[in-house]
Amino acid sequence: MKVMLNRYRSKLFLSYYKKYYLVKKRLSKVHDAFLEWGHEKMTVMLIPHNERKIFNFQISKLTVSFFFLLFLIVLATSSYALIQQTAVKREEQRLLTTYEATRSDLLQYKNLTDSVAQLMEEMKPDVDEIYEITAGTDQIDGIWNTEDTNRKDAGEIANLSRILPDEIYTIKNLQNEIIRTTDILKTVKNFVDARGKVAEDTPSMVPNPGFITSLFGWRRSPFGYGRDFHPGIDIAASTGTPIRATAPGTVINAGWSGGYGLMIRIRHKYGFDSIYGHCSKIRVSVGQKIKRGEVIGLVGQTGDATGSHCHYEIRLGDISINPYPYMGRLW
Repeated sequence: MKVMLNRYRSKLFLSYYKKYYLVKKRLSKVHDAFLEWGHEKMTVMLIPHNERKIFNFQISKLTVSFFFLLFLIVLATSSYALIQQTAVKREEQRLLTTYEATRSDLLQYKNLTDSVAQLMEEMKPDVDEIYEITAGTDQIDGIWNTEDTNRKDAGEIANLSRILPDEIYTIKNLQNEIIRTTDILKTVKNFVDARGKVAEDTPSMVPNPGFITSLFGWRRSPFGYGRDFHPGIDIAASTGTPIRATAPGTVINAGWSGGYGLMIRIRHKYGFDSIYGHCSKIRVSVGQKIKRGEVIGLVGQTGDATGSHCHYEIRLGDISINPYPYMGRLW
């Protein structure tokens, strides 16, 4: 078995060696042929027009091939460089166009930023006035103080001042001022909410549609003699017109009350009472809880009245006050 393997190995090696020798021989022939072709001489003649002297020189084909190949390499390199230069010029033009567009946008942003900053400056006096009314003081010098606001961000912006546009500072200041405005408006909102709650719980409406025939204060007596003090407001309307409560409260009087005729008295929060006199009918009873706007009676001419109307009166404790400033709107 070993002998057979050695024979097979010898045959394989001999076959490989023969192929290698044949390939080597062919390559050698090609090489020799190329060298023979390359060493062939070519004569180049330069003949002047006067033909007095003819210049000629010999050059091998290998040298001509070398220079021709070198020319092709230079041509290809130059073409590639030209193409790259053209591409760079196109990119440069594109970047220039982009720069012009960006510059135009930045200019628009600058104008818009300046406009917003100007608008903010114009708003400040109004915000100051609103805050002054809300806070009940004119000591408002420090409400726009933002020195301690975002100090870290301000430091970072200062470090980048060489590359950041000036609008960044304007926007940052606007941000701080908007934050301060938001805080002020929250304060105002809380105040308005509190005032609104007070307004909802105190007499602040007209009790019935109609027209005023007599105001609060001293007047000529409607009964034809002297002057008397009128502690309320008379609102004339046709008999049967609904009378509504001007604030939520509790009925403490509902019935006949001398010159008031049929009268309703409601007690509200904060020491306010509202009185509705000369009713033709009463639709509530003592102790009843009344909602704002609820119908409590009808306009009439009971008691000391010269015509159909509602005598509307507001008292703070036992003192009659002018209802007119509290009559914000009709139902």
